[in-house]
Amino acid sequence: MSQTDPNHPDIKTFILIASTALGIKIPPPKDIFSFAHSTPPNPTQTNLILNRAVKGLKTATTSWPIPSPLHWGVGDYSVILDGEGKPGALMRTTELRVCEFRDVDEGFAIAEGEGDYEEYRTGHLEYYNSVRYTGFEIGKDGERVVFGEESLVLCERFEVVYPRLEEDLEVRVDLGEGEKGDGGK
Repeated sequence: MSQTDPNHPDIKTFILIASTALGIKIPPPKDIFSFAHSTPPNPTQTNLILNRAVKGLKTATTSWPIPSPLHWGVGDYSVILDGEGKPGALMRTTELRVCEFRDVDEGFAIAEGEGDYEEYRTGHLEYYNSVRYTGFEIGKDGERVVFGEESLVLCERFEVVYPRLEEDLEVRVDLGEGEKGDGGK
């Protein structure tokens, strides 16, 4: 499960606003995440990638290591956080596929919205092996696993169904439990 609680006031408020705007009841998100996990955090990079997703220029993402157990599936909703850790967009997963990194096809790589096929491959090899990447896998020997061609990755296609609007930042919603969705932590 994600590190952010789906019952956090920010998340509940965002889901309520999105549900109202879309005219459907959206269940709590199955995942809450941000793009570009790094140390130190890079809010600018996170926001740039989020912006590409909101504009429809990024409709896919690659995950490594693959969460186990996988707690979301096709049709499930997730919240994408911005560089400040606030809800930035609501997405719905449209496809999931597990494969070795070498088997990621060009169409998927292009859908990531981060350049051509070679840029996707080079960028992911560099990023996942970077000392700044915080989502790395630890092997049985206690050492960091090196990401490579044989690494299993989760290829996820998605659609952004609701982007956070600037006016959402000012909305205060009574969540019915004495909490207010004021954006504070």
